Amino acid sequence: MTVHFFSVNTFQARNLFRQILCLLLLFSLVSLSTAQAEVEPNDAFAAEFSVLTEDNLPHYVSRMAQRYYEQVELLGKYFQLYQQRRDPRGFNVWHLKGFSPNFNTLNAENQQVAMLNEAFLAERPEKALSSIFAGLKDVSVNLMVAFRDNDPQAFKLAKTQVQSHSAQLESLLKAHNLNHEVRQVSLD
Repeated sequence: MTVHFFSVNTFQARNLFRQILCLLLLFSLVSLSTAQAEVEPNDAFAAEFSVLTEDNLPHYVSRMAQRYYEQVELLGKYFQLYQQRRDPRGFNVWHLKGFSPNFNTLNAENQQVAMLNEAFLAERPEKALSSIFAGLKDVSVNLMVAFRDNDPQAFKLAKTQVQSHSAQLESLLKAHNLNHEVRQVSLD
């Protein structure tokens, strides 16, 4: 029996190592620039609303409502998609790798704006916007439980929370004469 060993001279090995190292560096630079691109627009939101006034309050309400609507639609879309595939583990992975990081970033920014404007928002109904948005975390957890454990009560609770939040957002938008921005969102 003959055994053949693959031999590579040291020059080829070094060259191969350099190419792999260059690819890893390129990949890390692309990943870093993508992450920075996602953070920059969020910083603009916090900067724009670092000081709330009567003039920019309607715009703040509008932006917060749109953020909420987008996140609910995202949760509903992926919940239904993975339900059709009958893949609760896939939904859990998407939730942790896709929804949660983006949601956590947006929520931290919303909380920062609310904290910076605590005195201004103290006696206003708009103060509820940050807690309405933060409540999406509970909605998402209930969706995971509903899917993973086949629990209709968890889904019902998530759906009820979204309906309650939507009603609050609708009243805030109408109070600022933003009736055209009211959207009907649900998890169905």
